Amino acid sequence: MQIWPTCFQCHLSVSSLRTPLRNIGHIGHIHQTSENTLRLGWHDLPVRQIPTGTSLTVGEAWTIAFTYFTVAITVSLVHSTAGTPPWIIVAATLLVNSATATLAYAAVTAAGGSATAGVVAGCLTATRFGVLAAALAPRLWPERWKRTVAAFAAFDPNIALANREQKDVDVRRVYVAMSLWLVLPWWLGASLGAVIGDWISNPKALGMDAMFPALFIAIIRPQLTTNNARLIAILGAGIALALVEVLQGGLPFLVAALPALLALRSRDERRT
Repeated sequence: MQIWPTCFQCHLSVSSLRTPLRNIGHIGHIHQTSENTLRLGWHDLPVRQIPTGTSLTVGEAWTIAFTYFTVAITVSLVHSTAGTPPWIIVAATLLVNSATATLAYAAVTAAGGSATAGVVAGCLTATRFGVLAAALAPRLWPERWKRTVAAFAAFDPNIALANREQKDVDVRRVYVAMSLWLVLPWWLGASLGAVIGDWISNPKALGMDAMFPALFIAIIRPQLTTNNARLIAILGAGIALALVEVLQGGLPFLVAALPALLALRSRDERRT
Protein backbone atom coordinates (compact mmCIF):
# COMPACT_ATOMS: atom_id res chain seq x y z
CA MET A 1 0.00 0.00 0.00
CA GLN A 2 1.39 3.34 -1.02
CA ILE A 3 1.42 6.00 1.67
CA TRP A 4 1.77 8.89 -0.81
CA PRO A 5 -0.69 9.34 -3.72
CA THR A 6 0.92 8.70 -7.05
CA CYS A 7 -0.11 12.15 -8.24
CA PHE A 8 2.40 13.71 -5.82
CA GLN A 9 5.66 13.14 -7.68
CA CYS A 10 8.13 15.08 -5.54
CA HIS A 11 11.32 16.30 -7.17
CA LEU A 12 14.15 17.12 -4.77
CA SER A 13 16.92 19.52 -5.73
CA VAL A 14 20.39 19.64 -4.25
CA SER A 15 19.66 23.10 -2.92
CA SER A 16 16.86 21.70 -0.75
CA LEU A 17 19.02 18.85 0.52
CA ARG A 18 21.92 21.24 1.16
CA THR A 19 24.33 18.47 0.11
CA PRO A 20 25.89 17.55 -3.24
CA LEU A 21 24.19 14.41 -4.59
CA ARG A 22 27.27 12.24 -4.78
CA ASN A 23 28.11 12.98 -1.12
CA ILE A 24 24.77 11.88 0.31
CA GLY A 25 25.53 8.17 0.63
CA HIS A 26 23.36 6.41 3.20
CA ILE A 27 21.60 8.83 5.52
CA GLY A 28 18.69 7.43 7.50
CA HIS A 29 16.00 6.25 5.11
CA ILE A 30 17.43 8.25 2.21
CA HIS A 31 20.00 6.45 0.09
CA GLN A 32 21.46 6.80 -3.37
CA THR A 33 20.34 4.21 -5.91
CA SER A 34 22.11 5.65 -8.94
CA GLU A 35 23.98 8.78 -9.95
CA ASN A 36 20.79 10.63 -10.79
CA THR A 37 18.20 9.08 -8.45
CA LEU A 38 17.45 9.08 -4.73
CA ARG A 39 15.22 6.54 -3.03
CA LEU A 40 13.01 7.96 -0.31
CA GLY A 41 10.87 5.27 1.31
CA TRP A 42 9.13 3.47 -1.58
CA HIS A 43 9.70 6.16 -4.18
CA ASP A 44 12.45 6.99 -6.64
CA LEU A 45 12.94 10.74 -6.82
CA PRO A 46 14.96 11.80 -9.87
CA VAL A 47 17.42 14.67 -9.50
CA ARG A 48 18.57 15.85 -12.90
CA GLN A 49 22.15 17.04 -13.08
CA ILE A 50 23.42 19.52 -15.69
CA PRO A 51 25.96 18.73 -16.94
CA THR A 52 25.53 15.01 -16.19
CA GLY A 53 27.87 13.72 -13.50
CA THR A 54 28.34 17.07 -11.76
CA SER A 55 26.86 18.52 -8.56
CA LEU A 56 24.81 21.14 -10.43
CA THR A 57 21.11 20.34 -10.72
CA VAL A 58 18.31 21.71 -12.85
CA GLY A 59 16.60 23.04 -9.74
CA GLU A 60 19.65 25.04 -8.74
CA ALA A 61 20.09 26.41 -12.25
CA TRP A 62 16.45 27.51 -12.56
CA THR A 63 16.46 29.10 -9.11
CA ILE A 64 19.60 31.11 -9.77
CA ALA A 65 18.50 32.07 -13.29
CA PHE A 66 15.15 33.38 -12.00
CA THR A 67 16.88 35.27 -9.20
CA TYR A 68 19.24 37.03 -11.60
CA PHE A 69 16.37 37.75 -13.98
CA THR A 70 14.51 39.59 -11.21
CA VAL A 71 17.68 41.26 -9.93
CA ALA A 72 18.37 42.53 -13.46
CA ILE A 73 14.87 44.01 -13.59
CA THR A 74 15.51 45.74 -10.26
CA VAL A 75 18.84 47.15 -11.45
CA SER A 76 17.21 48.56 -14.57
CA LEU A 77 14.40 50.09 -12.52
CA VAL A 78 16.91 51.76 -10.21
CA HIS A 79 18.66 53.25 -13.23
CA SER A 80 15.35 54.35 -14.75
CA THR A 81 14.23 56.14 -11.59
CA ALA A 82 17.64 57.85 -11.49
CA GLY A 83 17.02 59.23 -14.99
CA THR A 84 19.39 57.00 -16.96
CA PRO A 85 18.35 56.66 -20.62
CA PRO A 86 17.09 53.15 -21.53
CA TRP A 87 19.76 52.60 -24.20
CA ILE A 88 22.51 53.21 -21.64
CA ILE A 89 20.84 50.77 -19.23
CA VAL A 90 20.73 48.00 -21.84
CA ALA A 91 24.27 48.71 -23.07
CA ALA A 92 25.64 48.69 -19.51
CA THR A 93 24.09 45.33 -18.67
CA LEU A 94 25.36 43.83 -21.93
CA LEU A 95 28.91 44.96 -21.17
CA VAL A 96 29.00 44.63 -17.37
CA ASN A 97 27.81 41.36 -15.85
CA SER A 98 27.63 42.68 -12.29
CA ALA A 99 24.57 43.95 -10.45
CA THR A 100 26.56 45.55 -7.64
CA ALA A 101 28.82 47.46 -10.03
CA THR A 102 25.91 48.89 -12.00
CA LEU A 103 24.08 49.80 -8.78
CA ALA A 104 27.20 51.59 -7.52
CA TYR A 105 27.28 53.60 -10.76
CA ALA A 106 23.60 54.49 -10.35
CA ALA A 107 24.09 55.54 -6.72
CA VAL A 108 26.97 57.89 -7.54
CA THR A 109 25.38 59.50 -10.59
CA ALA A 110 21.99 59.85 -8.85
CA ALA A 111 23.73 61.71 -6.03
CA GLY A 112 25.12 64.23 -8.52
CA GLY A 113 28.45 62.58 -9.25
CA SER A 114 29.99 62.45 -12.71
CA ALA A 115 29.87 59.44 -15.00
CA THR A 116 33.61 58.95 -14.43
CA ALA A 117 33.10 58.83 -10.67
CA GLY A 118 30.30 56.33 -11.19
CA VAL A 119 32.53 54.08 -13.30
CA VAL A 120 35.29 54.24 -10.66
CA ALA A 121 32.77 53.30 -7.95
CA GLY A 122 31.56 50.39 -10.07
CA CYS A 123 35.12 49.16 -10.63
CA LEU A 124 35.87 49.32 -6.91
CA THR A 125 32.72 47.36 -6.14
CA ALA A 126 33.68 44.69 -8.69
CA THR A 127 37.22 44.21 -7.34
CA ARG A 128 36.04 41.12 -5.45
CA PHE A 129 36.00 39.30 -8.77
CA GLY A 130 39.80 39.47 -8.73
CA VAL A 131 39.86 37.40 -5.54
CA LEU A 132 37.26 34.97 -6.90
CA ALA A 133 39.08 34.61 -10.22
CA ALA A 134 42.39 33.93 -8.49
CA ALA A 135 40.78 31.01 -6.66
CA LEU A 136 39.24 29.52 -9.81
CA ALA A 137 41.81 30.34 -12.52
CA PRO A 138 44.15 27.34 -11.94
CA ARG A 139 41.24 25.00 -12.62
CA LEU A 140 40.12 26.64 -15.88
CA TRP A 141 41.52 26.35 -19.39
CA PRO A 142 45.19 27.15 -20.04
CA GLU A 143 44.38 29.15 -23.20
CA ARG A 144 44.26 32.89 -22.51
CA TRP A 145 41.44 33.61 -24.95
CA LYS A 146 39.20 31.08 -23.20
CA ARG A 147 39.99 32.65 -19.84
CA THR A 148 39.17 36.06 -21.29
CA VAL A 149 35.71 34.86 -22.34
CA ALA A 150 35.28 33.21 -18.94
CA ALA A 151 36.20 36.48 -17.21
CA PHE A 152 33.53 38.35 -19.17
CA ALA A 153 30.88 35.87 -18.01
CA ALA A 154 32.03 35.86 -14.38
CA PHE A 155 29.25 36.10 -11.81
CA ASP A 156 29.45 35.12 -8.15
CA PRO A 157 27.23 32.00 -8.47
CA ASN A 158 28.96 30.36 -11.46
CA ILE A 159 32.36 30.80 -9.81
CA ALA A 160 31.15 29.37 -6.50
CA LEU A 161 29.24 26.46 -8.04
CA ALA A 162 32.07 25.55 -10.41
CA ASN A 163 34.67 25.65 -7.65
CA ARG A 164 32.86 23.03 -5.57
CA GLU A 165 33.47 20.33 -8.22
CA GLN A 166 36.16 17.76 -7.50
CA LYS A 167 37.50 17.36 -11.06
CA ASP A 168 38.87 20.24 -13.13
CA VAL A 169 37.01 19.04 -16.21
CA ASP A 170 33.73 19.28 -14.27
CA VAL A 171 34.72 22.75 -13.05
CA ARG A 172 34.89 23.91 -16.66
CA ARG A 173 31.64 22.19 -17.65
CA VAL A 174 29.70 23.67 -14.74
CA TYR A 175 31.22 27.11 -15.30
CA VAL A 176 30.11 27.16 -18.95
CA ALA A 177 26.63 25.82 -18.15
CA MET A 178 26.03 28.22 -15.27
CA SER A 179 27.38 31.16 -17.28
CA LEU A 180 24.63 30.60 -19.85
CA TRP A 181 22.03 30.25 -17.09
CA LEU A 182 23.17 33.60 -15.70
CA VAL A 183 24.05 35.78 -18.67
CA LEU A 184 20.86 35.23 -20.67
CA PRO A 185 18.41 35.93 -17.79
CA TRP A 186 20.56 38.91 -16.78
CA TRP A 187 20.31 40.44 -20.25
CA LEU A 188 16.60 39.65 -20.65
CA GLY A 189 15.70 41.00 -17.21
CA ALA A 190 17.66 44.20 -17.74
CA SER A 191 15.98 44.80 -21.10
CA LEU A 192 12.54 44.21 -19.59
CA GLY A 193 13.32 46.55 -16.70
CA ALA A 194 14.33 49.28 -19.13
CA VAL A 195 10.98 48.91 -20.92
CA ILE A 196 8.76 48.99 -17.80
CA GLY A 197 10.92 51.49 -15.90
CA ASP A 198 8.51 54.37 -16.44
CA TRP A 199 5.61 52.41 -14.92
CA ILE A 200 7.19 51.61 -11.55
CA SER A 201 8.37 54.45 -9.35
CA ASN A 202 9.66 52.44 -6.37
CA PRO A 203 11.60 49.23 -7.23
CA LYS A 204 11.91 48.24 -3.54
CA ALA A 205 8.15 47.90 -3.35
CA LEU A 206 8.49 44.71 -5.40
CA GLY A 207 10.71 43.08 -2.76
CA MET A 208 13.27 42.03 -5.36
CA ASP A 209 16.13 43.65 -3.45
CA ALA A 210 15.91 40.88 -0.84
CA MET A 211 16.49 38.11 -3.37
CA PHE A 212 20.14 38.96 -4.04
CA PRO A 213 21.52 38.40 -0.52
CA ALA A 214 19.23 35.38 -0.10
CA LEU A 215 20.80 33.83 -3.19
CA PHE A 216 24.34 34.23 -1.85
CA ILE A 217 23.37 32.73 1.51
CA ALA A 218 21.84 29.73 -0.27
CA ILE A 219 25.05 29.23 -2.27
CA ILE A 220 27.55 29.41 0.57
CA ARG A 221 25.51 27.64 3.25
CA PRO A 222 26.23 24.07 2.01
CA GLN A 223 29.95 24.87 2.04
CA LEU A 224 30.01 25.86 5.72
CA THR A 225 30.55 22.30 6.91
CA THR A 226 33.44 22.89 9.35
CA ASN A 227 33.93 25.11 12.36
CA ASN A 228 36.77 26.94 10.59
CA ALA A 229 34.58 27.68 7.56
CA ARG A 230 31.77 29.00 9.75
CA LEU A 231 34.19 31.12 11.80
CA ILE A 232 35.71 32.62 8.63
CA ALA A 233 32.24 33.41 7.26
CA ILE A 234 31.18 35.12 10.49
CA LEU A 235 34.41 37.14 10.66
CA GLY A 236 34.12 38.17 7.02
CA ALA A 237 30.50 39.24 7.40
CA GLY A 238 31.31 41.19 10.55
CA ILE A 239 34.24 43.00 8.93
CA ALA A 240 32.18 43.90 5.85
CA LEU A 241 29.29 45.24 7.94
CA ALA A 242 31.66 47.28 10.11
CA LEU A 243 33.40 48.88 7.13
CA VAL A 244 30.55 49.31 4.66
CA GLU A 245 29.77 52.85 5.89
CA VAL A 246 33.44 53.81 6.22
CA LEU A 247 35.21 52.69 3.04
CA GLN A 248 34.43 53.12 -0.64
CA GLY A 249 32.19 50.53 -2.27
CA GLY A 250 34.02 47.28 -2.94
CA LEU A 251 36.80 47.79 -0.41
CA PRO A 252 34.89 46.30 2.56
CA PHE A 253 34.53 43.06 0.61
CA LEU A 254 38.27 42.92 -0.08
CA VAL A 255 39.13 43.50 3.57
CA ALA A 256 36.53 40.91 4.58
CA ALA A 257 38.37 38.32 2.47
CA LEU A 258 41.49 38.60 4.66
CA PRO A 259 40.37 35.99 7.24
CA ALA A 260 39.91 33.42 4.47
CA LEU A 261 43.29 34.24 2.90
CA LEU A 262 45.04 34.01 6.28
CA ALA A 263 43.34 30.68 6.96
CA LEU A 264 44.48 29.30 3.60
CA ARG A 265 48.03 30.44 4.23
CA SER A 266 48.03 28.86 7.69
CA ARG A 267 46.74 25.59 6.24
CA ASP A 268 49.45 25.54 3.55
CA GLU A 269 52.14 26.19 6.16
CA ARG A 270 50.91 23.26 8.26
CA ARG A 271 51.02 20.98 5.23
CA THR A 272 54.63 21.93 4.48
